[in-house]
Amino acid sequence: MTDVTPTPGTPTQVAHPWKAVLRTIIASGVGVAIAWLARTLGIDLTEWSVGIIDSITAAAWAAGTALFQWLLTRPALLPFWEAVGLGTGVEKEGRHVAY
Repeated sequence: MTDVTPTPGTPTQVAHPWKAVLRTIIASGVGVAIAWLARTLGIDLTEWSVGIIDSITAAAWAAGTALFQWLLTRPALLPFWEAVGLGTGVEKEGRHVAY
């Protein structure tokens, strides 16, 4: 798919849809990694019921995903995200948002 030619006021998710998809997938992956760490590296939940274990795992996933999404929105980190290919796509428009 091709990107939409951005005009002032075009949301980055519309102008660069695949960047938005990629960023969301990676954020979810970070959440999954944190959930995996919670279950395998030191949190012993074997005596608890499966429902509670699943709830704690889901909460760890949600917290990890939310934290990573928050980091993706920090203006100070935008140059880093651009360097690793996770920028919003604005960097390709020839204009940047003032920090």
